[in-house]
Amino acid sequence: MAEKDTTDTDAAETRTDDGRTGARLRDQLSSRADQLGSRAIEPIVKAVRGEIGKAKAEVADRARSARTGLVLVGVGAVLAVVTVGLLAAVVVAALAVALPLWAATLIAFAVFAIAAAVVVKVGVSALGRGVPPVPADTIAGLTSRGGDSATGRD
Repeated sequence: MAEKDTTDTDAAETRTDDGRTGARLRDQLSSRADQLGSRAIEPIVKAVRGEIGKAKAEVADRARSARTGLVLVGVGAVLAVVTVGLLAAVVVAALAVALPLWAATLIAFAVFAIAAAVVVKVGVSALGRGVPPVPADTIAGLTSRGGDSATGRD
């Protein structure tokens, strides 16, 4: 009977070794599958990162354009105030020599208002090119290529 017990113990040890070997094999197969999956999606990840980079650059460019527009609008407003404040009296006085005071004032007002409107219009136009900051060129490029960049064929 003692021999029978020893044989059972040897069989149990063999089963334990087989279980460990099976677990190692499963771990190796799982690791290799993970590596294959990583390699398969790597070009897609690179393409997506590239498109995100392009979109960021385009949004930054549009933000710079919007900033330029805002600066121009601000300069236009300051010019309008300074122009009206400093030159209005001179123009009115010069026109008042030949015209009644009310007519001189009205003409000076019209000239200053037109100058301010032109500067503000140019600034608003520049502002309109940058707002909303959507990467329209990048989106158009993606849709026109039909997803070629996703396969890494840039």
